[in-house]
Amino acid sequence: MLSTDTLRFTGAYTTLLTPFGPSGELDEAALRRLVDFQIENGVTRLCPNGVTGEAAALTDREKVRITEIVVEQAAGRALVLPDMGTENLTRTLELAKEAERLGADAVLAFTPYLDPPTERGLVAYYRTLADAISVPLLMHNLPGRTTVDISPDQVAELAQHPNIAGIKEGNQDIVRMRRMLHLVRDSDFVVLCGNDFTALPTLLLGGHGHISVAANVMPRQSRSIVDAALAGDFVTARDLYLKFAEFYRAIYFATNPIALKKAFSIAHFEVGDPRLPLTPLAEGRVAELEQIMKSCELI
Repeated sequence: MLSTDTLRFTGAYTTLLTPFGPSGELDEAALRRLVDFQIENGVTRLCPNGVTGEAAALTDREKVRITEIVVEQAAGRALVLPDMGTENLTRTLELAKEAERLGADAVLAFTPYLDPPTERGLVAYYRTLADAISVPLLMHNLPGRTTVDISPDQVAELAQHPNIAGIKEGNQDIVRMRRMLHLVRDSDFVVLCGNDFTALPTLLLGGHGHISVAANVMPRQSRSIVDAALAGDFVTARDLYLKFAEFYRAIYFATNPIALKKAFSIAHFEVGDPRLPLTPLAEGRVAELEQIMKSCELI
């Protein structure tokens, strides 16, 4: 049973891209415009500094500034959950506390990497983070990027911590997702799908929301899919989801967010190229991306 405090973390999210200017600098004006665009189109849960936001290419100072801008621009109109995870516990703690100071509603933290933790070490890592901040902590599992995978049993154990409110699950194994949902079914804990490919199956199995990459480009449509699924209107959710399935595939023509940034700039306004070592989408794929966007009625 979800408490009132935890219920606010159910629903549709966008993991925000990070706009850059012509010289690769943070484009603060475009970021503010992106926040407004999301809120005006119905997505009121925003996650800056994630993988889609090119976290690995951001300095700690930039992560703090991005969080500050998103909180300021949202101005209470949306929940803000920045991802402050790093490979270092002390560094993550410092960033999480900065996010709390700036007014973030909760903090996301992906698993540590480079030095893969033991099972007990990973549990202790998240408990230490949760103990150190007053705002809720949501774990972020993304084994495809970090090589570290939080098991369903570890998730169930950590779900008992009073300040760990949920998980953004990026593992695409839907059988594994079903087991996790079963293990936490009686906990005050949300399970949010962290990828666009298994979002609908997760919601059908009892998941509590979707933190979407594609929602940068299609916030209104993403919100409609999640709302329909959470309301039990699975036919509407399925039909909408299938309408955009090819777009979900297209935004992974290259490492996220390469194709996403091009798609956003095509559909809405300029957000710049990704930072090195990522490079702009190959010209040969741009026409294919545009054709798919047209077929999905995104342009």
